[in-house]
Amino acid sequence: MSTGSGEHLTEKAAAHKASSSSEDLPYSAKETEYNDDNDDGFDEYDEEHGHAAEKRVRFYKTKRFWIRCLVILVILLAILIPLIIFVILPKLVQSIVNHSEMSMNQLNMTDTSETSMKVSLTGGISNAGIFPATIEFPEPIIVSWEGHQLGSMKMSAVKASGGSAAIVDSTTFTIIDKEAFGTFAKEMLSIENFTWTLTSTVQVHAIGRVIKDIKLTKELKMLGMNGFGKVTIDSFTMPGDAPNNGGAYVRLVTSMNNPSPIGMVLGTMVLDMFYQGTFLGQVTAQNAVLVGGSPSPLVLEGILVRQTNQTDLDNVSVLMSNFLGGKVTMTSAKGVSVKPDGVTAVSWLSNGLMALTLSVPLVSPIPLNVISDINIKDMGMVFNPANPYAPTASSNTVTAGFKLPFNITVGMTNVSNTMSIHYKGKTLANIDTAVWAEARSDIAAGIITFGLPPSPLVVQEDAKEEFGQFIADLTVKQEQSFAVSGLASAISTTPIGTVKLTGIPFNSNVTMAGLNFNAIDAAVTNVVVSGGNEDHIIMNQTVSLPNASNLTVSGGSVLLTVYDKVTDQYLGELSIPNLNVVPGANPTPTNFLFHPKNATLRDQFLSEYLTGVVFPLKVVGTKESTATVELQQAMSQVTISSSVPGMMPPPNLVVSGTAVSNIGTLVGNRQTITTVNMINPLATDLYISGQVTQVTWKGNFFGTIDAKYEQVVPAKGSASTPSLILQHPSGLDFGLFLTTQFVTSYPLIAFGGAMVPFDLDVLMSVRVGGPNGYPATIHYRQTQEILTKMSLF
Repeated sequence: MSTGSGEHLTEKAAAHKASSSSEDLPYSAKETEYNDDNDDGFDEYDEEHGHAAEKRVRFYKTKRFWIRCLVILVILLAILIPLIIFVILPKLVQSIVNHSEMSMNQLNMTDTSETSMKVSLTGGISNAGIFPATIEFPEPIIVSWEGHQLGSMKMSAVKASGGSAAIVDSTTFTIIDKEAFGTFAKEMLSIENFTWTLTSTVQVHAIGRVIKDIKLTKELKMLGMNGFGKVTIDSFTMPGDAPNNGGAYVRLVTSMNNPSPIGMVLGTMVLDMFYQGTFLGQVTAQNAVLVGGSPSPLVLEGILVRQTNQTDLDNVSVLMSNFLGGKVTMTSAKGVSVKPDGVTAVSWLSNGLMALTLSVPLVSPIPLNVISDINIKDMGMVFNPANPYAPTASSNTVTAGFKLPFNITVGMTNVSNTMSIHYKGKTLANIDTAVWAEARSDIAAGIITFGLPPSPLVVQEDAKEEFGQFIADLTVKQEQSFAVSGLASAISTTPIGTVKLTGIPFNSNVTMAGLNFNAIDAAVTNVVVSGGNEDHIIMNQTVSLPNASNLTVSGGSVLLTVYDKVTDQYLGELSIPNLNVVPGANPTPTNFLFHPKNATLRDQFLSEYLTGVVFPLKVVGTKESTATVELQQAMSQVTISSSVPGMMPPPNLVVSGTAVSNIGTLVGNRQTITTVNMINPLATDLYISGQVTQVTWKGNFFGTIDAKYEQVVPAKGSASTPSLILQHPSGLDFGLFLTTQFVTSYPLIAFGGAMVPFDLDVLMSVRVGGPNGYPATIHYRQTQEILTKMSLF
């Protein structure tokens, strides 16, 4: 039966399959499954009965399934929520607190006492978690340092948001261990940084819950005050003398750099000042406040004590010199006491300050122009050809403006300096005084007067040419400006003691009157023709070189060229054996070596000199005028006007004469034998080799003497010439003149002789200086003064 049934079903299925078209199927003939997204699956088919089986419901769609899930969820929540709240959340909060970081920007201490102080805090907390929270401090925070509990302080609640929180609070810090806190205070003032350990128990309000008993342990790293390593001086003054010869009042305005965030009120602070072991004095600051993380102004006032020990005086001298010279001097300040309220000292703070030694760099915040307006009243320079470019400079009087930044009694007793001379932007030379010069000071007027002792003026190697031009300008110009700079030193009496101030810088422009040689008229006096040789006549004279300046120049031997000012022709050289120009008229002995190239000019000069005529000259220098190299450029620019006066009163070269004639010679050859008594006004022998003399009487030509002879007229002496022939004019006119005018005017001629005045016009060939002297021709006129004894028999 079962077999038949199976066959029946098989046939039926085959028929059904054959009758079904592939187009009616929702899938292709090749597909083995049919997937309908809109159906949960095929219904089971009951082959035995030939109809579809009853449809089944999925388990997760049953109500019983969801009831079971809800029960399980409730059980889980009942377990997990207490676990999260009471176990996981506190641990999470503790972890966040542990990993958070605390910093302090400002911690100011006020109202300090032996046991407590007020503190104001400004800081922050970072890495505080992602949830907003409020951190409360129900217990005081214990502050420890290097294992010692320093103190405790309460803090207000802090609100955190976005992982950070700001701390702004004001509270009381209670000291737990005074000894430990004192030790910390000493260290804090001097070390670069330190670490506080903060411990407490806090509670956190977060996500609607309060998490208590959270342990707080934080290391708070802060900068120490580092000994206030960058103390600066804004002002250093001495307002006046201390009473009873006790020193000088002092006032310092300082800026104490405090790198630490910790600030404190110091109140009245007393410091002892030292330099190189010398106790300088004690200063006090009132209402002193240290501001955390920034410079703090501090005004210190006190007394610098009077020093008596030489070592201490030397140290004070260096200190004051460096300050006036703009140099940094490291002084030290040691704490004596601190009284925050101005009355009572706090031991831990005082001990900390007393253990601290401040390094105070004493220097003026602005350059001090202590010395200015230098005025060199006079200056001398002595040049030595044997030591070129190192003349000796000196001055009797130098004044300078002197302004100290101190209002104390100061007297300058001695001064020395090193000085550089600058001209047209170049440093020319340096002067280093080897000795101290006496000084006079008028501090009230701001004037110091001193001298410059003879000191070498050393010319810079690269400035020799410029130095030569500098001397030239001083020589030929009316005034000259230049600059001086250097370092001055002064021995000074002060309320602190007698100190030696050294290395005080100065820089000043100086204007000095020059010699102005090219504008002077050099007067020549006391001219004496003292000798001669084949080459020249030697004339000694005094030449005045007027110097309206206060400049003195000594340059040794100088040889200048002399020209005739009218014709500009060469006359010779003016030799100055020792040039020494000082302020005033400067009468200078000189030698004029006269040897012009033009013979006419030569004869004119000598003839006019003997007859009292003033001869204008031009005196010119050249580089060859001196062997002193520093003066060669100056000499090359010198042109001096001068003039040589003739002999005054003009001397008579012929003082008398004799003339002997008779009727025969007068009528015959018209000759008269004459002799002349000659005078030599010169201070050297005058050798005469001949003369041509025109003789006239009252304007009438009387005859000519034309003679060659040799005669030496001694210096300042006289001599008679040999017999000379006076050749009278020929012709009847002269005979008529003799008989009608001349003889009738002097009838005694015929009876033993008569004194007759004649006029002479003489050309005399001479050698000045004797037979080997300088040759010249003197043209000499003498009118109505030659009384000649004339006789006819």
